[in-house]
Amino acid sequence: MVFGKGSLTKTKGAAYGGKEGMKIHGNPRIFLEKIDRRLNYRMRLFFSFFLIAPPVLLIVPIGSYLVLSESAQSEMEKSLMMTMERMKNQIELVIEETKNLSRNIIYSEEVQTLLAESAAGEKYPASSDVAYFINSFIVNREYIESVVILGREETLFSTEKAFTNVSATEEIRKKWWYQDMLESDRPYEWYNQALEGRRSEKPLGNQMMLTRGIRSLSDYKTPVGRMMIYIKESYLDKIWEKMQWGETTNLWVVDAEHKVLLSNLPKEDYSFLRDEIANLDGVGVVNARGVKYLAGKEALKTDGFYLMMAAPFSEIDSRQTIVKIQMLLVALIAFLVIILVGLFTATTMAKPIKLLAKTMDSYHGKQGGMGEELAEYRDRKDEVGSIYRSYQELTERVETLIKEIYLKDLEKKDAELALLETQINPHFLYNTLDSINWMALANGQKEISEMVTALSDTFRLSLTKNSSSFVSVDQEIGYIEGYMTIQKFRYGERLQCIYEIEKEVLDLEVLRFVLQPVVENGFKHGIDKIERAGRIVIRAELAGDMLCFTVINDGIGIDLEKMNRLLAFDNENTEYLSFESEGYGI
Repeated sequence: MVFGKGSLTKTKGAAYGGKEGMKIHGNPRIFLEKIDRRLNYRMRLFFSFFLIAPPVLLIVPIGSYLVLSESAQSEMEKSLMMTMERMKNQIELVIEETKNLSRNIIYSEEVQTLLAESAAGEKYPASSDVAYFINSFIVNREYIESVVILGREETLFSTEKAFTNVSATEEIRKKWWYQDMLESDRPYEWYNQALEGRRSEKPLGNQMMLTRGIRSLSDYKTPVGRMMIYIKESYLDKIWEKMQWGETTNLWVVDAEHKVLLSNLPKEDYSFLRDEIANLDGVGVVNARGVKYLAGKEALKTDGFYLMMAAPFSEIDSRQTIVKIQMLLVALIAFLVIILVGLFTATTMAKPIKLLAKTMDSYHGKQGGMGEELAEYRDRKDEVGSIYRSYQELTERVETLIKEIYLKDLEKKDAELALLETQINPHFLYNTLDSINWMALANGQKEISEMVTALSDTFRLSLTKNSSSFVSVDQEIGYIEGYMTIQKFRYGERLQCIYEIEKEVLDLEVLRFVLQPVVENGFKHGIDKIERAGRIVIRAELAGDMLCFTVINDGIGIDLEKMNRLLAFDNENTEYLSFESEGYGI
């Protein structure tokens, strides 16, 4: 038998759920802990959904936005390419038609005759045939503003109704391009800002003019004059106006050296982008000065010209703005759906737990344990059903235990009444034994006196009115010594008792009468059944922090078959609990 030396103590308010439990002072997590303690199961489930919601709200809309944004940008690039293709075709048409018209004019007999008469000294050569010829060509070409033919010294013909900035010889000689035209050895030249006296670096609109040198058809070498065809600025403006790409979109037609021939007049000048656009092959995105632009470059089929375009994304990404709004709405709808689904799911999942908790709080040992409203949860096959079935089994077990405890209490009261009826007054017993002891001494019966004294000591320990179930080892050994004294009178020389008690254990406490049944078993099943002398050894010692009692007898022993049968004891079979002669003690 082994006993621990420790003891149990109670601390006020230390139990879980007590009003005086652990308090946290000065801890930064106290606020969160208070909130966590106050959250019920339903709210915990609800908030757990928000551990999933942020990734959903972020990943799905952002991923959708990136996909749709890339798709929208691709669509814008395609749209820009198609727009530039249409504009390119219109500009190519104007350029090619103007070039063809210029060739027809310079090789026409009427124009050659006019220039020859002027070269021969005719001061006012007839130009009616030239007018008829040229007007017949330009009547259906609405992009032609005017045609001017210069002789060697002066203007010989103009479709203008009067001598103007376009046709007056003195005005023409003031133009910035006039000297360059005279020095050029190319068959024709295109000039922008054709009506200006000086060329400006800023866009001045679509003032575009084609000029060709006219040579004599007799030798194709002798220069006899110049022809200039002015393009209608309003016609080119209409080409730009058909393009709807934002208020600040810049459009340019540049030559092979990237000098601007045509441009629109936007609110913002993006000419600083032309060098980067020149490196593009088609349509792309250009970043400059912290702004993202959609730009493009298309090569014209004539003269090495290019059409360039640039527009900020902030003005043309209407589709992306729509995508952003759509994604925001999707995120908002997803957020609302998660809240609604979270509330519904949390309520549905928490309902059986809440109902079970309410049922457990209101349980007072009533028959049946669970109400009919819980039947639907009890029959479920999941964990909730398992919890409800376990609770039902628990309530049934509790009710069974209550009945058992009630019956045991009744039996205990009956036993106490019976004990009271048969209780012997200790003082009467002690006085009687004391009288017998004195009579034995008076008659010289020393052995009777010793036996009566041992019996008196034994009764004194067993009949002591003490609420404690524990006695010191010293008291317990004293009781055993008295008990052994009585037994020695019975067994005589056949019984020898040896005590091996360490002094350190005498003050320790053990259960009252813990050794007597064991020692008695030694007599009944060991010493009593042998003819020779027997010995019982009672040992008490400390083994580490354990108090160990050992009771040894050298009696008759037990055969192995019976020992194995006893060790294979079935607690459902109680035949070995009877006090028959076949029993074998502890």
